[in-house]
Amino acid sequence: MLRRSHRWVGTSLLLFVILLAVSGITLNHGDTLGLDRRYVNWTWILDAYGIQMPAPGASYADAEHRVTLVGERLYFNGRDIEQRTPALTGFVSLGPLVVAAGGSAVRILTADGDPVEVIELSGLAGSIERVGRYDGRAILQSAGSILRSDEDVAEFLPWTDSAVDDIHWSEASAPNAAELSALERAYRGRGLTVERLLLDLHSGRILSLPGTLFMDFVGICMVVLGISGLVISRSRNRRANGAK
Repeated sequence: MLRRSHRWVGTSLLLFVILLAVSGITLNHGDTLGLDRRYVNWTWILDAYGIQMPAPGASYADAEHRVTLVGERLYFNGRDIEQRTPALTGFVSLGPLVVAAGGSAVRILTADGDPVEVIELSGLAGSIERVGRYDGRAILQSAGSILRSDEDVAEFLPWTDSAVDDIHWSEASAPNAAELSALERAYRGRGLTVERLLLDLHSGRILSLPGTLFMDFVGICMVVLGISGLVISRSRNRRANGAK
C-alpha cells in the first residue's frame, strides 16, 4: 500500500517538481541572464496580472514628434525612452535635438529620442510653466521669468530682451487612436519582467493565495515522498538481509 501510494504521489507531482527545479535554477542565474531586464509580452498574461495603461498625464507634439508622460514614464513617438519624471509641461524640436521639460528639469534628446543630457535648473523661482522655441533656441518660462538656451542647448540663461509675442509656445494635445495604441503596447510591454513571472511561478503566487497554498502542499508532499522512500528502502533492506 505504501509503495503504491509513493509511486502515485511521485508521478502526480513530477510536473510540479520539474517546474520548481527549472524555475529555481533559472532564478539562481537571473543576473547573468538579465531576467530583470527582459519583459513578458503575452497579452493574456498581462491581462491576468491586471497591467493596464493609465491615462496619459500630458502630451505634446512638434515637428512630427510626440512626447507623452504616462505615470512617470516618458515616451517619445510611442517608445519608452527610460526617462522618469513627475511632470511634463512642454516639448519643442530644434532640428537634430529635441527638448522636453517639466518641474525644474530639462531633458535634451536626439531627434531619434535617445537621451543626451538632463539639465537641472535649481535656481528657478518656481516650476517650468511653458516651453517654447524662438530663432532655433529653446525658451522656458518660470514664475514670470524667461530663459533662453545657448546655441548648443547646454545652458539656459535669463533672457531680458525677449520678444514674447514671437515665441512659438508648446501646447498640449491629445494622442490620436494609433498613438494611444502604440503607447499602450509600449507601457504594457514593460509592465512584467521575466524574473517576476518566474518568481511567481516558483512560489505559486501567480494564482494568488490558492496558488501559494498549492505550492505549499507540493512541498509537503515532497517531504512525505522523501520519508516514504526512506521507509520503503529500509523495508527492502531488512527483507534482503532476512533472506540471507
